Parts: sequence; C-alpha cells; structure tokens
Amino acid sequence: MRCIHFIGGRGVLIGLAAIALTVAGCSSGKSSVPTASTGGGAAALAAAKAAIAPYTGHPSAFPGTAKLASLPKAGSTFAFMQCSSPVCSIFAELLAAPTQKLGVKLVNINSGSSSTTAQAAAASILALDPAAVLVAASNPQIYGGYLKQMADAGSVIAGGGTVGGKPYGVQDAVGGEHSDALAGSLMADWVTVNKGPGANVVFFGTPELTFSPVMQDGFAKELSKNCPSCRVGFQQLSVTTFGTTAPSQVISYLQSHPSTDTVVFASMEGATGLAAALRNAHLSPATLGFAPTASNLQDIAQGGLTAGLALDFNVQIWAQVNLAARLIAKQTTPESDLEPDMQFLSKSDLAGVDVSHGWTGYPDVAQRYAALWGLSG
Repeated sequence: MRCIHFIGGRGVLIGLAAIALTVAGCSSGKSSVPTASTGGGAAALAAAKAAIAPYTGHPSAFPGTAKLASLPKAGSTFAFMQCSSPVCSIFAELLAAPTQKLGVKLVNINSGSSSTTAQAAAASILALDPAAVLVAASNPQIYGGYLKQMADAGSVIAGGGTVGGKPYGVQDAVGGEHSDALAGSLMADWVTVNKGPGANVVFFGTPELTFSPVMQDGFAKELSKNCPSCRVGFQQLSVTTFGTTAPSQVISYLQSHPSTDTVVFASMEGATGLAAALRNAHLSPATLGFAPTASNLQDIAQGGLTAGLALDFNVQIWAQVNLAARLIAKQTTPESDLEPDMQFLSKSDLAGVDVSHGWTGYPDVAQRYAALWGLSG
C-alpha cells in the first residue's frame, strides 16, 4: 500500500478471473498489433524521453501537499479489508504506523479468497460501525453491497489502487484509475526509449487485478502513438501462478514467439523466479514490470531482470490513511495527493542499495504526513 519498505503487486482477491477477463476484453491467447498512427520519429522519441524523465534517476513528486483540517476522533476505528494475498498482510503491517500516528484504532479483517468469505468479513466490519474502511485493489464486486451499506451508515470508504469502486461505495482512491493508466503509458515510453522502433513486445496482464486492464490500455495507446512500428501481443498471467508456474508460461510464450525481445508485466510479481528460468532457457529479452517486489529488485540488481517501474507502497499506505482522514473531515483531496511516487529502477540505480525490504523514495514519509496532520514528527 511499500524500518519496512515494501514494493509488490497490489492487494488482490483470488477467484475473480472470469469477471476481470471480461473487463480486460483480451483473453490469454489473443495477440494484437497497434494500428499504425502518424506518430513515431524523432518528435515521438523526444516526447517519450520527456514523459519518463520525472521518474528516472529519482522518485517522482511526493504526493502529500494539503493540510488536514481536523483529526478524526481519537480512538475511532479504521478497518482494513485484508485480502488473502501475502501482499495484503504486508499492507496490514504498514498500516500500523500511520494509524497509530493519527490516533485511531486499526482493525484488520481477513476477507479470504472468495465472495462468500469476503462478504462475511464485510458484514463483520459493518457491525463495528468504523469511521473509515480501507480497501485495496481487489474487485469491489466481491463484497456485494456491503461497502455501500457501510457508506450509507456513515463510514468513509477509501481505496488503495481501487478501480471502479464508486458504484460500490468507494468514495475516492489513492493510486486509482488515472495512476494505473499513467503507469501503463510510462512503461510504453520506456520501451520506446530503450528498445526503439523495432521492439517486439509481449504485455502480461493479470486478470484478478482491477488495475490491469486500465494499465494495459494505457500501454497500448501510448506505444501506438510514439512507436507505431513496434509490435505488441497481450497475454494474461493469473495471480495464482505467481511464484509457481508463471515463469514457465512466460518461457513457453517466448519460445513460441522467438522474435519477442521485450516482456512487460502489469504486476512484476508475475516475474518472480523468471530470472533463473530465462538463464536456464538461454533467453535474454528485456524485462520491465510495475511495482517490483523485493525479490524482483534483487534480480534487477543482479542483472537477471532489466528494470521495474517501482511503486512506493509505503507512501501509498500513508496517503490512503490521509485520504480517509480527509474524507472524515469532509475535505476534498487534490488529484496530485492521490498519486503515489514511482521511479524506474535498473541495475545501475540499485548498485550498493539494500533492496531486501523493497524500495521507498521517501524514507521520511512519517514526518511529512505528521506535518500535514499538525502533529509532531
């Protein structure tokens, strides 16, 4: 949501593949080529370089700028809908610091991996009458109508990486649809700058992640605009394959499509174990993914993977708690304060850096938000 700094795929709930594949509009077997446009050439390359510059060599801007008008009532409850993914347990751990600083009580409720367990968890949270409910990037449909019931009962619902949540009661989200489309666009520009007009790319989405179709669409549109001669195919990797069969699926695709020279992941968790698999298969495509985990970062630092567009989940968690507090105070939140920082990280960026706990661009995040909340650091 990233002392502990964590970068990983966003929180997910398993078992939503059918829904998400419908939303994605692209099955795992489909491959497509962007329609040629009038883009390309020196001007397009310059535009791509300019787009990635704010995310290269340093983190993008810190998202917190607006002061909080009033603190939530001391001791009020902030409930986190903790999904079954290991990432969500990290989110829960990271939530402890900002909620403690804000003076509210954090309750983590495990929502399991099915709609049945998710709705049972949501019902238990509804009974708590929390001041705020925090949800991650899991599909809000899985909670049935419970998020809306919580909102109607007076709880604020703050998302983190949540797409399509407003009809279900999510009032606003950090790292939402705009951020996801931006990440896809930035990764396309990285390909344009680093691989050139002859790039042949495969983009692996993840159907259970609500941000994946948005990111894929942003990637496809930007690549078509700035690199119309680039070729791109689209595949899907289920979150259930992360750390297990995902590398073999990627290798199989590369072996059956030998001209592919670049592999891009909507969630770089899908590349867990891929560095070793590539070595064993004697393959060496460029690899790029969103939100690299600590394991991914170690592979990048060792040269087994090429680069990642790192998402600062530690900052995102603080920003989500800040969003919830602002919703309680009936303050709108500037769009810029909903965009967590990101940075392209390659081997040279990680030289001599301890990445065993992931990455954060702003180790002083606690002091920064404390100042916005009118609290001592």
